[in-house]
Formats: sequence, structure tokens, C-alpha cells
Amino acid sequence: MRSAATPWYTLGSEMSDSGAGNPLAHWPRPLTFVLSGGGSYGAVQVGMIRALVEAGVKPDLVVGSSIGALNGAVLAADSDNSADRLMTVWEQIDRRTLYGADSRLRAAWEVAREGLTGQGAALCSPKPLARLIEAAVDVDRIEELPTPMVVVATDLLVGQPKLLRQGPLAPALLASSAAPVVFPPVQIEGVIYVDGSVSANVPVRQALAAGARSMIVLDAGPAHMPGFIPRTPWEALHQASRIMMNSQHAVADEDLSNRHPIMRLPRPTPPALSSFDFSQTRELVEMGFNSTKQFLGDYEELSDAGRRL
Repeated sequence: MRSAATPWYTLGSEMSDSGAGNPLAHWPRPLTFVLSGGGSYGAVQVGMIRALVEAGVKPDLVVGSSIGALNGAVLAADSDNSADRLMTVWEQIDRRTLYGADSRLRAAWEVAREGLTGQGAALCSPKPLARLIEAAVDVDRIEELPTPMVVVATDLLVGQPKLLRQGPLAPALLASSAAPVVFPPVQIEGVIYVDGSVSANVPVRQALAAGARSMIVLDAGPAHMPGFIPRTPWEALHQASRIMMNSQHAVADEDLSNRHPIMRLPRPTPPALSSFDFSQTRELVEMGFNSTKQFLGDYEELSDAGRRL
């Protein structure tokens, strides 16, 4: 555990040196992995992480929002073995393990009409998600993670993203993933939090505030809208969240222009896939791995060509 006198991350050398053959070894540090939210889309980050680690690219700092916070915590706990660990975690995720009994989801409109009881302002119990989080990461506190991490959650009362850098890890991850209406808000030290993606789905500003000097953005969301009119309440909720995510992505791009070295990995997620659909986890992991591996190879070739000029 870091002492109070120790900085919560150590800048060390001015240049990143996270591995032999690392194509980003010359980038300033801390080199920060920024992981977005996205529900089931988060599976692509597992493949992205595997491709990055295999290329010798590892983070000095991790900043994650929503499902990206959970993926990021596993990465920060053990970067070398994180992809295998994440694959084990994701293979356990489906609607039942995450949201509880399917009957809750089918009864959503009845619950809304009759009033929400038992869970407060939410359709689902947080217990299945809490069990998943506890099984995924065996580190008790955020500051005890071997790689420093920031968990991003939304302060419900003021509507702003908050950076959780210290304290119990599991409640922070639960707060960052507490999607409004789906899960109840989480109270930590008197502050009521909901899903980080509400205010900072792609938390690049938060990464800058945390001290990032270079960034790799692992954005799990599809690059395009699905192109059809929602037919069900869940499709409408899904599409509304997609609009919110894409809007935040555009703001993040504007905010980062010419400020720091940044690599935005390709977003391979199929636009028609629902963020509540966990049936294509393996396909998404493979897409994330293949697109990132090709992207890193192309980047290295361009960098080599540039150095020869």
C-alpha cells in the first residue's frame, strides 16, 4: 500500500519504457490507458488490451469509466496476465449474472407504472454486479493496485464526473457501473454516485486532470449509429445511450486537439449490436484484438518510415 507521503503515481523517467519493442517507448509518461463505458461493448477492450500488452505497451496509469473501470481495474491489478483474467470474467457475463432474473427486465414497464420498490430508483438488484466485481479483482483498495488507477463515477446531485483515486475498490467500481434506472445509485462517503458514462463515457479530460501526459483511448462504443428506429423500450434506451456516448466522444476529440500525444484505437464494435446483448463476447474480443494488432503494426511501419526520412 502506498504511504500518504508517496505520490499516487510516480512519474519517474520523462519517457515511457513499458517494454522492449514498444512502439510508443518514446512517448512522454505517464502513458495512460483511457477505457470508456459501453456495457456489452466493453468486451472489445479485452482484445485491445491483449494486443497492446503483446506489443509491449503497458500503462503507467489507468483511467476507466463504467465497464471500462472494471476492465481497467483488472488491467491495473496485473497487466501481464490481464487479458486472460478478463477473458475468464467476461465468459461469465450474461444478462442473468449481471442484471439478475430476466423476468425483471421483461416487467420493466409494469414496474415503472406501479412504482419502483425494493431497489429504490432501479429495476435491478446490484448484488449480481457486486459479486462479479468481487470475483474479478482481489485488491481491496484503489491505491493498492500495482498500476495507479482512477475510477470515474458521476456525482448524481451535481451531475459532474468525480475521480476516485483512493478508498475501497469494489464500491467504486459498483458506483462507476450504476447505470441509472437499471441499478440503484451507490453512496460513498456521503456522496451519491451513478454510472461514470453519464458524465464522462470517454474520460479523457479526467485522464488529463489525473496527470496523463500521453494517452491510448480504448473506446468500446460503435463508431456509427445502427440506422434503424427503435421498436422496444430497451432498444430506445440503448439508442439514447449511444447518442450520449457519441456526443461525448466528439467533445473529447475537441478537448484533446494538439495538447498531448494520443492514440485512439479503432472502434470495431458492430453498430447494430445492443449494449445489453452479451451473446457475442468472443466475437467482440477477437474484433478488438485484430483491429488493434493491425493498427499497431501500421503505426510502427509509419514510425519506422518517418525515422528513415
